[in-house]
Amino acid sequence: METTKLFPVARALVGVLFLASGINKILGFGYVAGWMNSLGFPAAGLLLAGAIVLEIVGGLALVTGFQAKTAALALALFTVPVTLIFHGFWHVDAAEFQNQLNHFLKNVAIFGGLLALFDAERQRDRITARVDVLRGRTA
Repeated sequence: METTKLFPVARALVGVLFLASGINKILGFGYVAGWMNSLGFPAAGLLLAGAIVLEIVGGLALVTGFQAKTAALALALFTVPVTLIFHGFWHVDAAEFQNQLNHFLKNVAIFGGLLALFDAERQRDRITARVDVLRGRTA
């Protein structure tokens, strides 16, 4: 798979989304942890800290391209439960329905983008490995 010069830009833009989200969680740590506690999460602060680390490290990996395949997969897997838990539009009142539906669909699109990034990075790794074998270099 040959990618264009736009691919690293697109990958970085997805990474910026997670990087900004992690930074915002740090800035509002008390509020977010309190909100998670109010939803019944045990050890909300610990879970929140883990989410922050994943979002910042994963976001930086996508921005830089270092371990981007792993980061895209980890963030995709992270996005699924977050979407189902925090944006369950099917169990909110009418006033909140459209907002949660929008967030749910946004996260579904982000999930799709992360899967596309994962697949593109996987294919790039495979091609690089083949080229290395052809050039006589082995891993």
